[in-house]
Amino acid sequence: MPVETELTVQDAFESALSIDPEVQSALKRIEAFKARRSAASALTAQPLSLEGSYRSDRNYNNQGLREIELGVSAPIWNWNERARTQSLRDTEIELVQLQLEQKKLELAGLVRQTVWNTLGANLDVEIAQARLKTAKELMVDVEKRVKAGDLAQTDFYQASALYEQSRAELLRAQGILGDVSADYSATIGLPVSILSRIQTESTDIPNGLKPLDHPAIKLAQLKVMAQQQQSDLVQTQARANPEVGLAIISDRGAFTSASEKSLVISTRIPLGNSSEYQSRVLQAESESIAAQAALTKTQRQIVVLGRVAESNLDMFAQLRASAQEQAKLAAKTFELYKKSFDLGETDLPTLLLAEQKAFEADKLARKSAIEYAAKVSAYKQALGLLP
Repeated sequence: MPVETELTVQDAFESALSIDPEVQSALKRIEAFKARRSAASALTAQPLSLEGSYRSDRNYNNQGLREIELGVSAPIWNWNERARTQSLRDTEIELVQLQLEQKKLELAGLVRQTVWNTLGANLDVEIAQARLKTAKELMVDVEKRVKAGDLAQTDFYQASALYEQSRAELLRAQGILGDVSADYSATIGLPVSILSRIQTESTDIPNGLKPLDHPAIKLAQLKVMAQQQQSDLVQTQARANPEVGLAIISDRGAFTSASEKSLVISTRIPLGNSSEYQSRVLQAESESIAAQAALTKTQRQIVVLGRVAESNLDMFAQLRASAQEQAKLAAKTFELYKKSFDLGETDLPTLLLAEQKAFEADKLARKSAIEYAAKVSAYKQALGLLP
């Protein structure tokens, strides 16, 4: 890469957070739920209504009849409705906060995958460039030997074929890097040019961390609680909210009569609809059952994914060590064949075969280092830990 800058996964994650639309709007969403909680603390189920009327016989016999009525109407809570609404709103606030944490974790998983995919593609380009350089040097050397009569023309053809193959592999690797670089910039918001290498995440795990501490499980548990509270709330809403009214009436029967004032207290009690109420109860119960089933499924998935991630971490640590040792041995073998070739003791096909094995071993060793780093990130992701 043009610029050598060491980045951390946490740096990439924080950059992705700063451009994610859902994370940016999360605070306003939390404020909206807090406003709903404040509404649940009101003395009335709905805002007060102002009522007014005016009655007159002016357009008929015009005997002086005048009546003015002004009043307010207040919807009142059903029994236990207010307390259960408040409990539900409190849970909804916790729920939206946990949803934000879960969103951050999902974004962290995407960032981790994107970072290591990009580094892997970049490594493929670097390896292809190195092999192209080696193939070109070999082709030039073989060409000189062919002209000197030390090697046959077929050896030059083989060296040229290796060079063309290396160039094709470089072009293919550059194309793949271009695709993943676009994903990297779109997801993380940083140019790929600043990404040269990145620190592997630490495998240290907080003391006392349990699979059930995973944010996804906490979120599923809270959803179960919210659905249960919703069911409890529906139980109190067998009918619409009753209303209490208070009004003052000023009336006059005729021009010769004095105005009289009176106070009116009224009430309105809806009778309800048993079928509609039963439908809402069953709907709430079905959603509660679905939330409980989702919790059980999430718990099972998190435990399994955690075990698999831990197993993969151990396996890829061994693979990395084995690949690095293999690369060292293959490189030493190639050097011996190269010296033998320079002395005329080894033919070109044997040298090319040794070069191919050394190249593949080096590629595997360097790729295994990135794969191990990716498995470390996957392990932290499976445990629900942010970078």
